[in-house]
Amino acid sequence: MLETVPLKKRQEAKQEVAELKMLRFSLGVTRMDRIRNEDIRGTAHVRCFGDKVREARLRWFGHVQRRNCEYIGRRMVRLELPGSRSRERTKRTFTDVVREDMKLVGVREEDAEDRVRWRHMSHCGDP
Repeated sequence: MLETVPLKKRQEAKQEVAELKMLRFSLGVTRMDRIRNEDIRGTAHVRCFGDKVREARLRWFGHVQRRNCEYIGRRMVRLELPGSRSRERTKRTFTDVVREDMKLVGVREEDAEDRVRWRHMSHCGDP
């Protein structure tokens, strides 16, 4: 469910901090030990939170893109609502976030038609 929500950068950072706190606790490491985050992730064999969410978001987007044009999910991805958002809401839409993810990973929308290729190119989660 989290992959469909366009998170703010601050929210992503808070999620990563919470994830690292849990990893440190499970490994028995404290902040006083001064071990780098990358080393903790390497020891636990875990990738960062943002990579996992990005992979799930791209997987879902590829699934929707392969459906026919009349599919409600495909129409909802492209939906633009009139009016402005309230102050608390982020201006980033799901489509904006997916475009950023595709640019970062190096895939195009057309690549989603080939399921095997899309899965291989969009995979960026656990090692």
